[in-house]
Amino acid sequence: MIDYIVFIVYKLFVLIVKITPKFIMKYILIVFSKLVYILDKNHRRIAMVNMDLAFEDTKSLEEKTNIIKESYKNIVYNLYEFVVNPTLSQSELEKKVTVENEYIIKDAINSKRKIILITAHYGNWELVNTFNSMKYKPMTVVGRPMSNEYLNKDLRNSRNSKNSIMLDKNNAAKGLVKALKDDRMLALVVDQNTASNMGILINFFNKKARQTEAPAKLATKFDALIIPVFVIKDDFCKYTMRFSTPIESSKFEDNSIEAITQQQADIIEEQIRSKPEDWFWQHQRWKNQYEERYKL
Repeated sequence: MIDYIVFIVYKLFVLIVKITPKFIMKYILIVFSKLVYILDKNHRRIAMVNMDLAFEDTKSLEEKTNIIKESYKNIVYNLYEFVVNPTLSQSELEKKVTVENEYIIKDAINSKRKIILITAHYGNWELVNTFNSMKYKPMTVVGRPMSNEYLNKDLRNSRNSKNSIMLDKNNAAKGLVKALKDDRMLALVVDQNTASNMGILINFFNKKARQTEAPAKLATKFDALIIPVFVIKDDFCKYTMRFSTPIESSKFEDNSIEAITQQQADIIEEQIRSKPEDWFWQHQRWKNQYEERYKL
């Protein structure tokens, strides 16, 4: 019953988004993000724990608090974009996204290499799928199912399209292999904690953390290019999609899965440090190694 009520509230939000002019919606979302920041005490606390782990005393409490507030605004903006973007045409999407280093993705496609895009819960990460599958090449993405079955169905419908297929994270292995064999691009979000019996330990903000090794394993098996990409928030409904230098698994000694995965973590950390307010700080990123810090 509660799940259905949450779903109805979400649908009301969708309706409001569709009937409200964009310039008014921006200010509604800003106010809403401030309200969520005040009410969401648990995730606000988690975000501060992450801030302390990542930056220690190199940032003041005021700086950390301001970053967390901006992070909530980014989350709310993303919710809006999640509703709007699937309804937009390619030309409409291209008006809101500036592509940086586009030659990287075009060269990879022209070379006929298999491609694995990696990103983080950063900026408007949903656009990695929506934009690239529409503009460049059909794509397969991996998503974590939501506990709310009604919202989960809506999520899948939104992420699935003519050019995009979403795989359930819990049963994605065969689908990922099939996607590469079918010459589809993969998009994997790799910045979150894995279970203690999964992933490998890497250094992230000078702290040990677990990260999935799936991109590294797939890249070595299929000689695929790993291309980091981030969608940076410039303003409301304005983004920069930045492609970074590809990671070539063949250049690592013995195709080291650990070294390839660590390089991905280093690239993500560098991006977060450059504009920390765009990252999703509300996730227990270092839970396996610092579980006590996250407890109430």
